[in-house]
Amino acid sequence: MYGTNESTGTITRTEMDVAKTVHRKLREAQGELTQRAFARKLGISVGMVARLTTAPENVTLSTLAKISRALRVTPSQFLDNADTHHRKNR
Repeated sequence: MYGTNESTGTITRTEMDVAKTVHRKLREAQGELTQRAFARKLGISVGMVARLTTAPENVTLSTLAKISRALRVTPSQFLDNADTHHRKNR
């Protein structure tokens, strides 16, 4: 589910871009790990990993913090479309 612009009820381009970046980076960081192993590494549920790696979806700040900590990057690095620190074998 995507966030919506409160005044129009539509998804903003920025929100969609952030959701796509999270989706792409999680897929890259998961590598060959199973969803269960990846969820354990990130400290989030298997269901959350499934949702976030299957289709772009908004993520809470709390979940973003857990993911960033587990991948040893800052939240801003994780959300930066050009940053590749999440790919390092950690």
